[in-house]
Amino acid sequence: MLPGKLWEILNQDANRSIIDIILENRNLPASHLDPFKLTDRMHSPYLLPDIKKGVARILEAIRREEKIVIFGDYDVDGITSTALMVYFFRKINYEVDYILPHREKDGYGLRKASVDQIAELKAGLIITVDNGISSNEAIDYAASLGIDTVVTDHHLQEGDLPKAAAIINPNRNDSLYPFKTICGAVVAFKVIYVLCEELLDENEMKQFLLNHLDLVAIGTIADVMPLRDENYALVKFGLKALSNTRKPGLIELKKISGINGKNVTPISVGFFLSPRLNASGRLEKATKSVELLITESSEEAHQLSAYLDKLNRKRQILSADYLNFALDAIPDDKSDLPKVLFVENDAWQAGLIGLVSGQLKERFSRPVLAFTKDDNGNYVGSARSINEFHITNALTQFNHYFINYGGHQKAAGLTVSADKYNQFKDEFIKYAENILHEEDLIPKLTIDSVIDIDQINLNTARAIIDIGPFGETNQEPVLLIRDVIIKDIILLSRDKHLKLYVQKGNQLFECVWWNSGIHKDEISFGAKMDVAFKLNVNNWQGTDRLQLTIEDLKYSNGSAH
Repeated sequence: MLPGKLWEILNQDANRSIIDIILENRNLPASHLDPFKLTDRMHSPYLLPDIKKGVARILEAIRREEKIVIFGDYDVDGITSTALMVYFFRKINYEVDYILPHREKDGYGLRKASVDQIAELKAGLIITVDNGISSNEAIDYAASLGIDTVVTDHHLQEGDLPKAAAIINPNRNDSLYPFKTICGAVVAFKVIYVLCEELLDENEMKQFLLNHLDLVAIGTIADVMPLRDENYALVKFGLKALSNTRKPGLIELKKISGINGKNVTPISVGFFLSPRLNASGRLEKATKSVELLITESSEEAHQLSAYLDKLNRKRQILSADYLNFALDAIPDDKSDLPKVLFVENDAWQAGLIGLVSGQLKERFSRPVLAFTKDDNGNYVGSARSINEFHITNALTQFNHYFINYGGHQKAAGLTVSADKYNQFKDEFIKYAENILHEEDLIPKLTIDSVIDIDQINLNTARAIIDIGPFGETNQEPVLLIRDVIIKDIILLSRDKHLKLYVQKGNQLFECVWWNSGIHKDEISFGAKMDVAFKLNVNNWQGTDRLQLTIEDLKYSNGSAH
């Protein structure tokens, strides 16, 4: 069967300007398309709580020649934040060390064991990036050893603040920062901005900050931050920096990802660069990814990018195996499915279970929790959810079962002791059955507008691109053309994808429909169909060509099928 998504069409009037409609649908002003300087749309870093205290403590450490250790995280945001800090200290010729925790052995955030490791380096100051807001015990322990901590983080405050020298976080309960949904890399960038004002002249500072916006863009996109407000500006300028980067590691990573020589987009980052940077933290230690980002050697960059690419292929194979195992345990008939899915396998690697729950959530349009076991026999889980079910709020109802948990609306992590797992599972499924309605589980597609064939051209496609970069909360527009005739159906990549040629009036359009080969027998030659698509520009051998990327299609009203 064709996907059967529920279409929400925001505009049915094909005579209106497509650009006006897209801006209106996203609550963006017409001035969104005006040229601007980055600083015009950036909030002052001085609005971040404790930033003056934090910068003063870092400057004091530099003056005293104290050992400084950067403590990062194993995801892309933590990796890029760590690299940003290393680049800054390299710029001022101040040697620092950095440590990233191991996902399975160390867990998330600063722990006492990591503080011991830092103490062995004779450190006087820890700077956390993308973590630290909830590391009260570890920060107290560090203080007892004579080590101060400056926290730079963006995660929510869920208890008392740790007793750190400074806690620079837009999501502190007392924060007045005007845009709170920035990632750890942006917080680190803001701290570096203030440090640069103190230590570099104006031209040096400007050039340094612009050169490293590539890392800010990668961190923001990979951490699925909304591309609104200052994030939009930072990513827009950051993608230009990434397209022209001089970092050997990013040059080689782009090459091996197949996006070399092209303008980098959020899709390029999300689907090609981020998975490779994430692979080391999922399967091993994330340190290799930091090494790639900070190396000054093209030869080392080539070796490291090849290594990460190899790890990513291993990750893909393992993920596919995990997914197939999970699918075997799920009934083929959707009517037999519970409203929330649990899948588990003791042998799965904890770093990959989020990918399993994410793919199952997409396939079955319902919340999914995937579990494996840790070395202590506890169930470690990763949850992914739909818009209609706030997974972290739901888990909070059952927090008496958890050793720890945390997350946001669509994703969460949790650990449950083995003796409580089955009871938690049974009760959570019952809870979801009561909360979720059948209509919540129907996949939905928001369509910006119906469009006429005379508007489907390169000029329209380029004008739409100018509204981007597109990403979280500023999604790439989806358009709808009705009553096209299917003229040709071509299978691609061993029947994985479809290329369709559709005609309306005297115009023929090329369409691609990714991961849709299973639907090849459900589309009839000569049939009239309504096609929901994204309007793209495909550059082939130096020539721009129009390409429609299909999101969904249905037989037109009255069409036989």
